Amino acid sequence: MGQRRKWTKQTETRIAELLSSLKADPKAFYFGATAIQQHWRRQYPREKVPPLRTIGQILKDLGLSASRKKGRNAGAAAYLCYPEHTIYNKLGKRVMEADFVGQKFLAGQTEPLHFAGFSFKAAPKLRYFQRIESKGADFIIAGCKDIFKRFEKPDAIKLDNAADSVGSRSGKRNISRVMAFLLSQEVYPVFAVPRRPFSQASIEGNNSVFARRFWDQRTFESVEDVDRQLGWFNQASLEYTGYVPPKTESREKRRFIPKVYFLRQVRDSGNGQAGWIEVLNEIVTLPPSYISYFVIARWHLLKETLTVYIEKEKRLETIISVPFGINSRSRKKFQKGGALSFCI
Repeated sequence: MGQRRKWTKQTETRIAELLSSLKADPKAFYFGATAIQQHWRRQYPREKVPPLRTIGQILKDLGLSASRKKGRNAGAAAYLCYPEHTIYNKLGKRVMEADFVGQKFLAGQTEPLHFAGFSFKAAPKLRYFQRIESKGADFIIAGCKDIFKRFEKPDAIKLDNAADSVGSRSGKRNISRVMAFLLSQEVYPVFAVPRRPFSQASIEGNNSVFARRFWDQRTFESVEDVDRQLGWFNQASLEYTGYVPPKTESREKRRFIPKVYFLRQVRDSGNGQAGWIEVLNEIVTLPPSYISYFVIARWHLLKETLTVYIEKEKRLETIISVPFGINSRSRKKFQKGGALSFCI
């Protein structure tokens, strides 16, 4: 009735104690209302759990809540037709995001450490990090193999548009090793908009959590100590998100048709007379009315065509479809190795 909910002094005391207990635990990394609610269930399994809003309000009243930065306004991306709905609803039910975390350095060690992050934006949500030897196609593939075996194989995986994943900056219309691996696993590769970090918003947000809750808050004595504490962090993240792999039989059965997707923002040719996007070192010209808008390009490997779409009101409209043949060297390479024999 417009009045704030009343709670007992005991509830306030317990919440403060639970927070203190979490912060004293070296294996704990999350200290907000959700973490406290989960901790309450473990400590007081037979008692009613306070709602998240109640816990949050008590933390605020006690001066124990951490300030949170406001997120970016997504209005501009929506206005420019970023295909959010298509990515997370039409490319499959389970779309994973993967990216490298920036280089990290241990005190007294000149060689940097490298990490890769993986996440699912939709429930069941997942946040997981690996320490890898270096950036490169081998480590992307190895990381994906581990994730697919440890958790689940997604329908599609969204990757940064870096040369390590999308392939050579010189050859045209090549199938990269990462593409070949994912397609052989019946997973669609989706490459993010170049130089637009927001198009990897989920994984970029998780990378921020990695920095704030793990790397920037801890002291590490050695690489082995990093690995040990990273194991704690991943376990804490799994418990925090409540991740449970979906049942295998729940995945929609489909006939897999090999396709690769590219998210792009249409550029101006310089005179306002035409727009263009770059896909695998090929320039695709588009009408000037699409300049500055986001599009999604689909490379159909069986038909060897590239079709460019724009999303409007959650529906795709075709802009253009052009021949886009597989590079002959790629064709020979992967036919010889058998990696893509089922599709080319």
